[in-house]
Amino acid sequence: MSHPVLSSVLARASRSIDLSSQSEATDGGLLTQFIQTKDEAAFAELVRRLGPMVLGVCRRITGDSHLAEDAFQAAFLVLARRANDVRLREGVRGWLYGVAVRTAKGARAVSAHRRAREVTISSLPDRSAELKEPTDNEAIRLLDEEVGTLPDHLRVVVVLCELEGLSRKVVAERLKIPEGTLSSRLAKARKVLAERLLRRGVVLPVAVLGSLGLTATAVPARLITQTSALASTTALPPLVASLANGVIRIMFLDKLKITIPLAAIAVGLLACTTLVAIPPTSQPVKPQSFTTPVVLFAAKHLDPVPAKVEPKPLPKGPNKLLFWRAGCLTMIDPDGQNEKKVSEDRGKFHPGNSKLSPDGKKLAVLIPNDVENLNLPRNLYVRELTEKEPGTDLGFTCQMFAWSPDGTKIATSDFVDGPGKQLAATHYLVDVKTKEKTSIKLPDNHIITDWSGDGKYFLTTSTGLNDDKPSLRIHLMNLDGTEHKVLTDAKELAGNGQLSPEGTRVLYFIVQPPKEKQVQARHELNVLEIATGKKTVVADQPLNGDIQGYCWSPDGKQIAYTWREIHEGKPEDLAGKETESHLVVCNPDGKNQKTIASEKGQGPWIITIGAVDWR
Repeated sequence: MSHPVLSSVLARASRSIDLSSQSEATDGGLLTQFIQTKDEAAFAELVRRLGPMVLGVCRRITGDSHLAEDAFQAAFLVLARRANDVRLREGVRGWLYGVAVRTAKGARAVSAHRRAREVTISSLPDRSAELKEPTDNEAIRLLDEEVGTLPDHLRVVVVLCELEGLSRKVVAERLKIPEGTLSSRLAKARKVLAERLLRRGVVLPVAVLGSLGLTATAVPARLITQTSALASTTALPPLVASLANGVIRIMFLDKLKITIPLAAIAVGLLACTTLVAIPPTSQPVKPQSFTTPVVLFAAKHLDPVPAKVEPKPLPKGPNKLLFWRAGCLTMIDPDGQNEKKVSEDRGKFHPGNSKLSPDGKKLAVLIPNDVENLNLPRNLYVRELTEKEPGTDLGFTCQMFAWSPDGTKIATSDFVDGPGKQLAATHYLVDVKTKEKTSIKLPDNHIITDWSGDGKYFLTTSTGLNDDKPSLRIHLMNLDGTEHKVLTDAKELAGNGQLSPEGTRVLYFIVQPPKEKQVQARHELNVLEIATGKKTVVADQPLNGDIQGYCWSPDGKQIAYTWREIHEGKPEDLAGKETESHLVVCNPDGKNQKTIASEKGQGPWIITIGAVDWR
């Protein structure tokens, strides 16, 4: 399937770039050029170079030329959106090979799903575009699939040495590894492939690997032009966009399996919940004092804190829930009445974390610069609920944030993968009115998830390794960055704590590994008593659901959480499967549940109901 050809885009690119230098650049050089400058001509050259390999993979797996072209375009769309994920730039061929396997399997699954729903007609004409497959096509297809599932460092050596036929010396220089290391990886890859194929009933000589590269069909000029335009257009064919989004989501879940500390934060924290520390209107709680903490971050030596600060009443919210529903940020009463949209319709695009100010009048939200790019980072904006979007850009990016109890400041955390797959986070305090930004001296493996109602503590989630196993723990941290108390056991993967309004309990998740046939981990809700350490599992959580977000009610007597169905089966077989999400209000122990909103979507990775806040 094709989309509108943006020939003018390619024409501009060809005029602005010396194409002779493009042809001399390495794959990694072209990729770096595209990442740094969004160079359309560099992307077009990557499509031209890598296209035969990708189209060969897609044709062998789908067995259909039309599906193969859709999968081909989806693979390069993933590259355009996630190019920065290719850490080994010169290994882009191996990375894209794996993506192509997934898009092709997804296209094949969608086709099978459609055929299953169609009424069988005995006299349908043969499709002229159906590929003529050799007798050993099934074995070659299985080999494609298994090469696609190899770890990146093994797949890239197979693709470059076996499929592309490059010498070990050239490949070692390109990947910047010793030849001995390359040979070891290649031997390991061959062994893994042989074992996996044998389990699937296939005995295939390793020598046949080279035939995969030789059978890659030349890519039609029309397809190269159409695919090259994907780097800059938002007018995407529906199936191509759906396949690409599905693969991006699967890649995200795979990262969860490999590096739980950071990925659990990304999956659990970015989609989840908010700070709730506001006394209710109906049953006021005695106001707590709040000392503005900015002086604690400004100098090497802490300024003295005033001996006595007059208590100030904390802002009170309207007792409304804020949540993401079918493209819009939405406000709703706790009983499910008076629903109102408070953002523009963004379709399938989820803006990221969003939280109401303590008085419920302002909205802080994370918005990426490019809504078509699912990558981070996202910019932090603040606006009045009645103000036109997007509001005031506070001038920096982050991934998690929490309002101060008085609503004048926001504490933020931004993080990336550090050395050894560890977290590398930075923390800042920003004044909402002046935009002044000050560093917060928290450890770089902590993420801020909440700010206590008395203004004394940050609630954080730390990540790391414990005996080479991933670790997630919840901490109460002093505002000067020192630890006040660690709240959870090192044996459980616990994260994204939310303090109750009175500050005595924490609502948080524990990561439960995927069960057989499940494609993702579950986040199980728990309530922790800070003083005693007693942990209570929130009752009646759906066993076939994954928690997307959660929060406390302003009076601390209820909680709200959102969850989405988990389907059994392989990710590539679930494309287009109807999935329902729900918003639930209940007691902190899980009793007296009431579903106040639900929404269906096509596909298990489309977020129809997401994060929730309550002010």
